[in-house]
Order: sequence, then structure tokens, then C-alpha cells
Amino acid sequence: MALKKTTENKVAQDLNIPVISVKRLLSGETTDPRISTLKALADYFKVTIDNLIATDEVAHFGVIGQTKPLFIPALDWESAKNIDGIDLSQWHEWVPVTVGKNENVSPRSFALESRPSMHPRFQQGTLFIVDPDLSATDGDLVLINLRQNNELTLRELFVDPPEWQLHPINQGSPILKFSKEEHEILGVVFLTLFYNRKMRPLHTEG
Repeated sequence: MALKKTTENKVAQDLNIPVISVKRLLSGETTDPRISTLKALADYFKVTIDNLIATDEVAHFGVIGQTKPLFIPALDWESAKNIDGIDLSQWHEWVPVTVGKNENVSPRSFALESRPSMHPRFQQGTLFIVDPDLSATDGDLVLINLRQNNELTLRELFVDPPEWQLHPINQGSPILKFSKEEHEILGVVFLTLFYNRKMRPLHTEG
């Protein structure tokens, strides 16, 4: 194995994982790998999960050549206030996301689950994938930090030069006039996923 001078049997023994699971994953036979197994292998080889699945030894788990699998940390709304202060190497909740092969997704991207107040526009179980490095443009769904009380809100950005307006997800909340002194754009939602029940992030511990 190119990643480390060892054998599939030795890896399986060290990690207490069935040999057949290791073989199937590294050969690409497994189309729906357990996140806990991926994390264990990545830690074993001292690489990230993304680097592990990018190696030639892992056949991208049967994903069509025009797409690539990514694993995004699932944060709660409180943790999302300080994404740069989180040690993701120790994070245990991740969600699998498939994007176009040529799409560039920031390694700082994270997932947020919708709040009950976002219903009916976004049903319970909706998952927002947020990229902090995308530049916000007219019509984007953006994650905003209200500086006055350090609370997060998801808003639609409407640009009518020179003004930027932040529209609420549902009626009932006021439209905000964007001000750098009062508002901070923490990221742009580039993908919305829906689960038919409340989302349970995948834990990387066995």
C-alpha cells in the first residue's frame, strides 16, 4: 500500500476492522462507506478524509467520474460563529456531500441544519452547505452574524446599487439594510440538501 508500508491485513488488525471491509474500501467496491471507517483509515495514514479518497488506491466509491465526494463538518448554530476556532481534526460530526468534479469547494465549508422558524420555506431536515470563501452576489442565501448580539441568521441578499438588503427567509422579520458595522457575512449557501427526517450527522467514532 503506497500510503504506508503495511498490508491490508495489518491495517485491519491495527484498527480492529474486518479485513474484507478494508479490501472493499480500498478497491472501490464499497459504494457507501461508513464515515467511522473512513475517519479511522485517514487517522491511521495521517491524512485527511479528502486526501484519503483522492488517492489512486481508493476508487471514489463508485461515484461517477463527473462528481467527487466530500465530507463536510456538521456544525450547530453556536459553533458556526467561530468556524476558524474549531480544530476540525478533532471534530466528530460530518456529512457526505457530492459535488461536480470541477467545482472548487473551500476546505472551510461546513453544514448547518435548518431551524424550525425557517418552515415552511425550508422543511425540517434541510441542510445548508455554507462556503465562507465565496463572494456574496445578488440573490444569494447568506449566513449573517448580527454584530450587536452575536447571533446568526440566514438571509437572502438583494443588491440594488448602492444598497444591499437582507431579506428574511419567511415573512414576519424586518428587511435589514446591510451595513459592515452591523452585519458580517460568514458564508454563502452553495448547496441545499433535504432529509425526510431530522438530520443526524455521522459520527466518526466507532
